[in-house]
Amino acid sequence: MPLDIHVFRTLSDNAGALLHDPATGACAAVDVPDASDVLAAARAKGWTIRQVLVTHEHADHVQGIAALKQATGARVYGPDAARAGAPVDVVVGEGDRVSVGGHAFETWATPGHAEGHVSFIGREAGLALVGDVVFVMGCGRVMPGRMEAMWTSLSRIMALPDATRLITGHDYTLSNARFAAAMDPSNAAVAARLAEAEAAKAEGRFWAVTTIGEEKATNPFFRAGEQALAATLGIVGKPAGEVFAALREAKNKF
Repeated sequence: MPLDIHVFRTLSDNAGALLHDPATGACAAVDVPDASDVLAAARAKGWTIRQVLVTHEHADHVQGIAALKQATGARVYGPDAARAGAPVDVVVGEGDRVSVGGHAFETWATPGHAEGHVSFIGREAGLALVGDVVFVMGCGRVMPGRMEAMWTSLSRIMALPDATRLITGHDYTLSNARFAAAMDPSNAAVAARLAEAEAAKAEGRFWAVTTIGEEKATNPFFRAGEQALAATLGIVGKPAGEVFAALREAKNKF
């Protein structure tokens, strides 16, 4: 049976996410920006959280874990870097596996936004928990000197099958869509998604789930190898990694 997925707004723009295996009753939270919001979401679904999967060490992703663990006894899996801010029970890194009920996830080291960032890849589930590496039509800010690492992390995620769903860490979708339209102005798919993002914002809809295929079509950072993006930046002929870095710097100033 497929995993049930519930993604919701917490704090101002963070994504709270719950994964539930209906076959076993297992339930995991992905990061815990705010314990009360995550616990309330689980209660509303009738799910009992027994695990927490931590993508990275930033406070807005780990600050609620201690309270949630105290309330539920959940076992916490996360990178070593997260131990400074959260009660991690099991340290995970590249190649480690974590299961939510009958669904296995492989841990990938995906540094760049945070040195300890990991992503959880469920190949059979067709699901990737990518934290702040990828957003809908965007990517996370990059640590100083770690642009190459971020491009490597993004490239690895981009190679997943197009149907793979991505649970991202924030809803920055409208801002990202506006930037994508500025960088890729002749892309009809970007224009359509910008219109959808504007409608979602007006209706108060939270948007933090996407697919690899959708991002390949509309995310400027996924499209760094396309000449249209290089042309906008005036760097035609440069390698995709350099175009990515230029795009990320342009987004910082957008």
